[in-house]
Amino acid sequence: MSFKLEIKPDFLSLRWGLDSFGADGIQELKLLIAKYPEDHMIINFLSVEEFIGIQDLQDLQAARMDQTFSFIFVVRQSLMQLFDEDLAIVPTYPEAEDYFGMEDMERQLLDGDA
Repeated sequence: MSFKLEIKPDFLSLRWGLDSFGADGIQELKLLIAKYPEDHMIINFLSVEEFIGIQDLQDLQAARMDQTFSFIFVVRQSLMQLFDEDLAIVPTYPEAEDYFGMEDMERQLLDGDA
C-alpha cells in the first residue's frame, strides 16, 4: 500500500508516498474509505509531482464532503490550480489541521441546532 496511515483522535491522517497519483491511488483510497467509513481524513499529497485522472480524485472528495465528512487534501502550492477551488485543498499540513478544526466546529454548531 502506498498510503501511510496514522490514526489521530479526531481524524485519519494519510500520506501518499509516491511522486505520482492515479488510478491505483484512487483504488487504495476507496479501500481505506470502505475500511474507515465514519472517519474524517486529511490526505497528504506533498510527495506528488503529477496527478493522473484528477477528476476521479475530486469526485471522490466531493462525495465525501457531501456526506459532511472532512476530506482535506494537502497539495504542493504549484499544483493547487489543478483542483476545483470549492474543494478542501491546502498547501501545508498545519493548514489542513486548522481547516479540519473549522469544519469540526461548524459540524458541532449544526448538531447543536438539531
